[in-house]
Amino acid sequence: MVVLLTIILLLTSLYLGWVIWLYTIWRASKVHAPVPASAEHLTIIIPFRDEAQTLQLLWNALLPQLQSVPGAAVIFINDHSTDDSAEVISHFEKDYPFILSVAQRESHGKKAGVDLGVELAKTDWITSLDADTIPDEQWLKHLASHTYGSNDDLFILPLHIGPSNSFIGKLQEVEFLSVMGVTASMAISQQPVLCNGANLCFRREAYLEVRSMRTDMHITSGDDLFLLQALKARNRVRWIHDPNVTVHTSPQTSWQNLIAQRLRWMGKTVSIENRSLQITARLTFLMNAIIVVGLFMAIAQPLTLPWYILLLVSKTIADGLLITAVGKWMCIKQVKRFYFVLIFLYPFYATLLPITSMIYKPTWKGRTTHIKK
Repeated sequence: MVVLLTIILLLTSLYLGWVIWLYTIWRASKVHAPVPASAEHLTIIIPFRDEAQTLQLLWNALLPQLQSVPGAAVIFINDHSTDDSAEVISHFEKDYPFILSVAQRESHGKKAGVDLGVELAKTDWITSLDADTIPDEQWLKHLASHTYGSNDDLFILPLHIGPSNSFIGKLQEVEFLSVMGVTASMAISQQPVLCNGANLCFRREAYLEVRSMRTDMHITSGDDLFLLQALKARNRVRWIHDPNVTVHTSPQTSWQNLIAQRLRWMGKTVSIENRSLQITARLTFLMNAIIVVGLFMAIAQPLTLPWYILLLVSKTIADGLLITAVGKWMCIKQVKRFYFVLIFLYPFYATLLPITSMIYKPTWKGRTTHIKK
């Protein structure tokens, strides 16, 4: 028992220290005002599969920006859609010459779609957007400014799940704030571990330079994390601490879809040879497992209840500091209310899903997602 409690104390101390460190880094980061620039150096790649409805919404949000900040090219990559997505894109092409639409013939999956888009692009910088996202109103203006003349290889950009008024949607919105906090603070500290292909920007030359050395191209998932891993060693990966380059995506509407999505995300980390990522994932898993196991220990041995309460309160405060700070930066409402609900659900969720992801092969739009090398 003494050995077990010592291990728990050590892991808890490491976790709390790490989260407070992340919070400190986040609070110290400053938003830099962008310098006006054209978007002639940017190509926006949008891979899609069966996204007829969301493509129209994305285009409605993107078109005014393309008109106010001219010069960017747009490439739509059709990944064997079976709905009216191609027809929707054809209407865009008729009116706007800066649009190119191509279909994946011999390949499938988002990673292959991005790869095809990079080959077709002619600009120095490329941004990949998911078809179900909505960029912030000043997204293109600020992104063009941050990338213009930059020598970096990869920009990690903020992603917001929401807004939503539903219970399950709001929980996802608050939960993902912690992911953004980890993503940003680790990247700022020169140890990037996460990024999201729904909103990702990189230099075309850098992508092509590491393309031939990558051993993950046969894996359909992980277009974002594998690229981060390939470019990380070059030490030119940067988080853009600017809320104006945020894109928004809708939360999952059912628990089944939410679990399937998170399993896909967690499964990608298995094949990523990133020591910082593995340490981060394992420390987070162990801390949540301690909360779950500690609950049963407190029930079985009431004398341990005060220690369990102290443990839970300490974790709640540390996590809450980071989540509320990110939520304030993103102007998210009702963060604290739903965070206190998430406190009791998340440890079980964060303990069971990583275990499940080791044996379960997730699917995406009718396809099995291959996540291992």
